Amino acid sequence: MSYGNELPKVIDKTQADIDAAIAAIQTCELPSATKDFAISCIRLAVWLPKALLEQKIKLSNLRKLIFGQGKKISRKTTNGNTVARENPESKPLAYDDASLLPSEKEIVTVTSRVEPPGHGRLPHSAYKNTIEHTLAISELKSGDLCPEHCGGRLYHNEPGILVRVKGQNLAAVHKYWVEKLRCASCGHLVSASIPDHVGKEKYDAAFKAILVLQKYYVAVPFYRQAYFQSLLEMPLPVSTQWQLIEEVASVAIDIFQVLELRAANGKLVHNDDSHVKITDLIRHNRNNPDKVRTGMFTTGIISRTDERDIALFYNSTLHAGENLNRLLKKRDAKIGPVIQMCDALSRNVPTTFQTILCKCLSHGLRKFDDLKEFYPEPCLHIIKEISLVYENDEKTKGLDKEVRLAYHREYSSPIMEKLHEYITYQMESKQVEPNDSLGKAMRYMLKHWPGLTQFLRIAGAPLDNNILERALKIPIRGRRTWLFYKTQYGAMIGGILTSVIYTCAMAGVNPLTYLTILQEYKNQVVKEPEHWLPWNYQDNLSPHLSSAA
Repeated sequence: MSYGNELPKVIDKTQADIDAAIAAIQTCELPSATKDFAISCIRLAVWLPKALLEQKIKLSNLRKLIFGQGKKISRKTTNGNTVARENPESKPLAYDDASLLPSEKEIVTVTSRVEPPGHGRLPHSAYKNTIEHTLAISELKSGDLCPEHCGGRLYHNEPGILVRVKGQNLAAVHKYWVEKLRCASCGHLVSASIPDHVGKEKYDAAFKAILVLQKYYVAVPFYRQAYFQSLLEMPLPVSTQWQLIEEVASVAIDIFQVLELRAANGKLVHNDDSHVKITDLIRHNRNNPDKVRTGMFTTGIISRTDERDIALFYNSTLHAGENLNRLLKKRDAKIGPVIQMCDALSRNVPTTFQTILCKCLSHGLRKFDDLKEFYPEPCLHIIKEISLVYENDEKTKGLDKEVRLAYHREYSSPIMEKLHEYITYQMESKQVEPNDSLGKAMRYMLKHWPGLTQFLRIAGAPLDNNILERALKIPIRGRRTWLFYKTQYGAMIGGILTSVIYTCAMAGVNPLTYLTILQEYKNQVVKEPEHWLPWNYQDNLSPHLSSAA
């Protein structure tokens, strides 16, 4: 009989019961090898769930290890054939639900869902950046007689609209053969005039802007872009890409400095860190093993101002608190302390400047979400209570911050008070082991309770740091594809361009158009960069270019 193919019966035991069972095995008349084996099995059964829990392994992965891929379903295709596939919606089984396990031959037949008409289509208004054409009726005009000879006359009707999306390469390469004539007598050379639309540079501003977006938003490495373009018979060396991106950064840095000043005087700042690799610093750390600080960070800061939200990214050895400290040095002292939202790490807090510190409620919520499969009753209760607070916050979106504060005080404050009482009771009554994962999650909530509930006391205080964590996904996906920066200078360029791109995204501005305009009006941007920010640059364009942008 193969015991490995059977689902073991799960029996809940307290720590005292486990100790008693081990003691009983040690005193019984069994061979020592059998005793060691039985005690090892007990300790493994106790250790395994906690070890998996500490590593934050999802129950779905554990279920696949124990039960395989789960129930199979079949889908009928259009030609009548039946295709077996895994059911992605199969629910996790309880440990003692052996009767619910499907047999290997069990197949559930499902019918394909009928999609509603027009499903997945976008209206023409969804396409903002388009090249528009007018298809006119050549043989008729308004006022002419109807071609059906009914005696009526034609008048203008609402035009129909066709959308045609046509593919193209990253760039269209134009070759111009410039005709030249030379005098047979004096040798004077005459060349054809070059129109203005041809341009003076080999690579135009729009092409450079596309490269910047490909690198720092889409996260395409230089070498991959070079290889891909070579397949399309357009050489684009890595060195050329870097040179063109550097040219865009030379004008974007002036915008970045203005954004820093505006961000420093904001009313609310979000900040946090992620890891980054800079090969020059890694090499320096290896050559200097006694160096105290070896970490490298991408710091993200989002400042909410009266005008717009501003995103700033820094790639260096400084962590979030130090970068925020440097930023706040540019803050007007008359404004007063800024509201700061971050997680509970001490390195996120500036050491020199005082802030109104708020801590991320979502961080506390996630701790219980990771544990809900192992401790369903307390975790689901806490998740449910916090979700009610988020529902209240959703209702206050778009309202004045004072109205929002009053609403939370009336409806969210009682929820948080009951939640605090519940967690405190669980800890003080020893319902939860203090050093267990659940106990640590509860102790985190109690320890940081004042910061987690600032939204009940401070007008404009947010509930969580999710807006910044979403922003950090931009440099993180770059780290996952092109892995590292080579130099600190390159890391600085990456931070500047990522900041400008994501600030455009939050302002609803087309970053391709914006980066192109910055290059075309470089002389004006350098002189007055505050007039060329993503939300006001169109005011400085000619009427034709302003409407196009």
